[in-house]
Amino acid sequence: MKDIRKIHDTAREKNIPVMKNSGMSFLLDYIRDHENIRDILECGTAVGYSAIRMAMVRWDMTVDTLETDPGMYEQACRNIREFHLEDRIHPYLCDAALFETRKIYDLVFVDAAKSQYQRYLEHFYNNTVPGSVFIFDNLSFHGIVDDPELSHNRSTVQMTRKILKFRDRLLKDDRFETVYYPDLGDGVAVSKRIK
Repeated sequence: MKDIRKIHDTAREKNIPVMKNSGMSFLLDYIRDHENIRDILECGTAVGYSAIRMAMVRWDMTVDTLETDPGMYEQACRNIREFHLEDRIHPYLCDAALFETRKIYDLVFVDAAKSQYQRYLEHFYNNTVPGSVFIFDNLSFHGIVDDPELSHNRSTVQMTRKILKFRDRLLKDDRFETVYYPDLGDGVAVSKRIK
């Protein structure tokens, strides 16, 4: 069986976005600590690293994972097969905002197009119930969200403004109890649906 660290290290070498180690540890611990989490939706497969890590927490969990890049999708499918998890991890090549399902998820993990987070939240709200959880990564975006001076790239600064707007809105959204962890990963929020 393939070593999961190789997927992580190869992705890092190729600048493929994978969750920072502290964020990944938090996510996996959260799943371990909440045994009611069985069905997971992931927005942003990349090469399948986080989907595989989540599925390995417990034998009875399923992960539906969404990716827009055909090359990364194909690599994710290969990695999932190498870990013999194709019966529990189901990758889809599509934009998360266009994915339609009647399935109810215990956890929706969002690590995809940062400017689309609000859209994903609303799109998948009806695929959750009170008690379901959304976890969002990259809400700090390398510190630029809170300190735009860290970047001189206009499009990056514009995107981080959208992330800040989303983060502020999420913290005030009374449908959820949200806790934001600025120092975990690249800024992680956990939003538990209460309405």
